[in-house]
Amino acid sequence: MTEKLTACLLLLFGAAMAGVSLFLPPEGEIDGSVLMLFAQTLVYAGSIFGVKIYIKDIIRNEEKKKLRN
Repeated sequence: MTEKLTACLLLLFGAAMAGVSLFLPPEGEIDGSVLMLFAQTLVYAGSIFGVKIYIKDIIRNEEKKKLRN
């Protein structure tokens, strides 16, 4: 639960930073450091959600194998 919460909060934070940087000088341009921060939050969130789905899939497949035998 904690992992999902931090992943969602980081995604919101990264999107907010990208949005705010549009209004900072020079206006309409997002700095590379903000894009890098947002990319890192996407990677973190993707790894959290992806690993969770992968583990659930492995467990589901093992349970199906046990039921067949």
